[in-house]
Amino acid sequence: MLYPAEYDITILQNATWKGTFRATQNRQVVSSIDVATATFTVDCHGLTAGTKVVFTGGTTVPCGLVLNQIYYVISTGLATSTFKVSTTSGGSAIALTGSSSGTFYVATPLDLTGYTVDSDIKGLSDGASIGTFTPTVTAATDGAFQLALTPATTVGFTTGRYGYDVSLTSSGGERYYWLTGVATVQKTYSRT
Repeated sequence: MLYPAEYDITILQNATWKGTFRATQNRQVVSSIDVATATFTVDCHGLTAGTKVVFTGGTTVPCGLVLNQIYYVISTGLATSTFKVSTTSGGSAIALTGSSSGTFYVATPLDLTGYTVDSDIKGLSDGASIGTFTPTVTAATDGAFQLALTPATTVGFTTGRYGYDVSLTSSGGERYYWLTGVATVQKTYSRT
């Protein structure tokens, strides 16, 4: 199941805006990270060797772990509630140093092969459309896509706060609203 996330953005008039995103599913809380052994603990995680995963969250991220990067679960250290990851399928476990704090999450990327991405910006009170993002799937099997606005589009935006959402529609017609947020349009002083 996909759950909508919230992410507020700022768009400058008469400017390019780009955002890179990764759609994930099956998000679970990482209850602990053993930095010395690079072992992640997630109760009854259900992951198997070779599964792609992505980590998010955390306040202090240990050195060697990059948030929102694709990792692969490896067979070494794989148990019902623990696992290790590699940067390559079947590779060696990553090395971690330093410390970690805060709540970390692990999720699997949604394969966007065959999906259509759509995203519009509308008035918060009147629902009037002011623009549409140009979506580009950049790595379908990794759930990665980009949203963009060109200066030709943003030049016509009036300053203020608007709502936007991102929907993902599968080839079978299932539509998920994956991301929502407030888009604040700010004035630029070199605007022509």
